[in-house]
Amino acid sequence: MNRTTKTIALGAALAAATLLSACQTPGSLTGAGFANPQQAITAGPVAEPTGEIIGNGAVRVALLVPISATGNIGRVGQALRQTAILALQDYSTADMTLIIKDTKGNAGDAAIKAQEAIQEGAEIIIGPLRSASTKAVGAIARPAGVPVIAFSNDVGAATNGVYLLSFLQQNDVDRIVSFAVGRGKRSFAALLPKNSTGEGKIYEAAFRQAVARHGGRIVAIETYNRGNRVDPFQLQSAAEKLGEIKTQIDALFIPDGLAASQAAQLLAGQEVLAKNIAFLGSGQWDNERVQKEPLLAGAWYPGPQNQFAGQNGQPYGFTVFSRRYEQQFGAKPPRIASLGYDAVILTAELIRSAGPQRFTAPVLTNSQGVFGIDGLFRFRKDGTNERGLAVYEIGKKAAVRIIDQAPSTFQ
Repeated sequence: MNRTTKTIALGAALAAATLLSACQTPGSLTGAGFANPQQAITAGPVAEPTGEIIGNGAVRVALLVPISATGNIGRVGQALRQTAILALQDYSTADMTLIIKDTKGNAGDAAIKAQEAIQEGAEIIIGPLRSASTKAVGAIARPAGVPVIAFSNDVGAATNGVYLLSFLQQNDVDRIVSFAVGRGKRSFAALLPKNSTGEGKIYEAAFRQAVARHGGRIVAIETYNRGNRVDPFQLQSAAEKLGEIKTQIDALFIPDGLAASQAAQLLAGQEVLAKNIAFLGSGQWDNERVQKEPLLAGAWYPGPQNQFAGQNGQPYGFTVFSRRYEQQFGAKPPRIASLGYDAVILTAELIRSAGPQRFTAPVLTNSQGVFGIDGLFRFRKDGTNERGLAVYEIGKKAAVRIIDQAPSTFQ
């Protein structure tokens, strides 16, 4: 069966869901901790839904987001709620009742809300946002046979039945390393942060795997301490060590957006320059602070493609989505907001196209993937995802251009 693409073009013009579930024989969530999903959903009385209710369709779907949390987490929670509303406005025929529940930004409340949602008949849970909350919700949802599509970028929270829709470091690293190798780069070094979140270790593991997978070699990996700020003395020391091996490398990976500009300046003092060595970044470089650094002109970094050409001639993607969101809600959306839209559209389309097997593992992990606001993605069986990313080049005066388009299919 050939894949079909559902395109929603109401100003946002999203190519929302390329769904191929009927191409495979559907199965069920299996493995340690899983109940039979149909038994789990139908066992016992189903409570009336509580929280904010949108729609009155036959299939109940829960959205767990930190609406009342303080600071940036709360702002992101509100944005995810609003993009869910936007998605259901676009997909007005969705046979769905969306049950929105406030996790308040902590794991304990997220677990309670997940239990409520399951008792209220939710067949799938969208959210939560943070790692600890995702793990807590997964511990409740997996034994009940209810899959989770979460927004955390911590791969430690992913597992069979708990799928991460987020932008993962592993995808960034593989994309930029494979591109660099395709441009003839073979000898790599990395400048990585050491921090309490373990981010540097994640980047290092992904970097080692990607370089080996694509036939390169690693000459050196240097590190520096970073909390809320970069340790300037350790960064200077790392730059000096990289200066000693500059003739042995042709690519240098610097994923930390907070350190990228300062690192470029210190490396210039060691005559390690982007004009001689390919500077490679991550999705964290998608900000003006990095792009305005003159010493990063010519550097490359991966990221979601912000605009695509639709089959109907209308552009779509995050650029168009952001403009529409701002028109409706009066503020620009955080970058992660598109994930809330994609999750709801994906769920609605599976309800329409996949019947009673809509949320089973073979359907959710179909290898051909889904085309959303940020381009192509698919869930892996281990709960992580693979995304089709573009490669950007920083130019003079903060100009940024795509030098390698995001793929339209998975190989």
